[in-house]
Amino acid sequence: MPTLTESVVRSARPRARKYEVTCSSVQGLVLRVLPSGRKVFFLRYRDGDRDVRERLGAVEEVSLAEARAQAQARLLTEAPPLRVAPRPRVGPRVRELAARYFDEHVAVHLKPGTRVAYRAHLRRILAEFGDDRLVDVTPERVERWHASLRTTPCAANNSLRVLSHMFTKASEWRLVPRDHGRPTATVRLYRERQRERFLTPEERARLDEVLRAGERAPTGKPGAISWSVAAAIRLLALTGMRRGEVLALEWSMVDRRHRCFRLPDSKTGQKSVPIGTPVLELLDALERRRRPGVAYVVHSSRGTRLLPGTLGRAWAQLRRRAGLDDVRIHDLRHSAASDAIMSGVPLAVVGKILGHATPRTTARYAHISDAALADAVEAMSTSIAACGRTRRAKGSRR
Repeated sequence: MPTLTESVVRSARPRARKYEVTCSSVQGLVLRVLPSGRKVFFLRYRDGDRDVRERLGAVEEVSLAEARAQAQARLLTEAPPLRVAPRPRVGPRVRELAARYFDEHVAVHLKPGTRVAYRAHLRRILAEFGDDRLVDVTPERVERWHASLRTTPCAANNSLRVLSHMFTKASEWRLVPRDHGRPTATVRLYRERQRERFLTPEERARLDEVLRAGERAPTGKPGAISWSVAAAIRLLALTGMRRGEVLALEWSMVDRRHRCFRLPDSKTGQKSVPIGTPVLELLDALERRRRPGVAYVVHSSRGTRLLPGTLGRAWAQLRRRAGLDDVRIHDLRHSAASDAIMSGVPLAVVGKILGHATPRTTARYAHISDAALADAVEAMSTSIAACGRTRRAKGSRR
């Protein structure tokens, strides 16, 4: 239970429903925050069978120090002494909510890859709040927890979003009082910078050289790369597909006639991924390695689906040997989009190729399109100006 401070009083934000912030230093002192934004100090106690809240004054009328002094005097001088109402200690714990949330929401509605990420967020949440009852999770505690994760802002924000949705479901499932609200509502997310890293033609050449050298190296030797890992990386680079889409790709999804992959269940639902001649040639090579009864285009030595961890470890070695330590495997997707735009492909078409759910996602590449347009205009105007200079030079010689 937090101690009321001037900072806590100032930072308390209004919610859709009124709520109270309790104090541990003065028993029974609470700050009530109304949806209108008005904040009022109360003294809460039990008088016989009645739960009493005695108004001490709004924050504009009395300071925190004055409210604290009034509450202490009231408790000390009243005869018979007032008994402070104990805070209810009932209801489910966060650990119980997390178990139900995973079983009834995550496992039912989210894809396997997303479930793995949610498990990590839930572990982070349970490490802090696992043994607490839902009613004991306060905005102040959530804010401190979120602040403790500030060195990894993206992970902190995503874990906060999961915790927020957990309390939304808790309200739907009637696990908390209706007026409890979400303790995450007033916590501000960290600003997340969109990280953009695109491979240059020279970097692509280095990557391909290291990839080929790894394929030629004997199995078990330093730098050796299995054919399946090499194929997965090439598919990522040539198509701009997501890692999970490539690892889940099955031969039944390959439509050579229409030159596309037909994915029944991608991140954005069912979609078709167009493929070019280099991909078809790669598929021809992979077809020769195809094993009876194995559904996956790229697979482990046992014929099972290639694991993200296996691909990730191989990529870490590959990029280090290529001198591309800052390049993530997902940057291959960004680079494919960048190359398409620089080649003159419209943003809307790039969005269709990558399978973006909304144009807003593709809009992050707009500056690349603008740069390509600027280069084209520069080349055009330089060419026109050069023609003019040539004509003037010819005229002066006459």
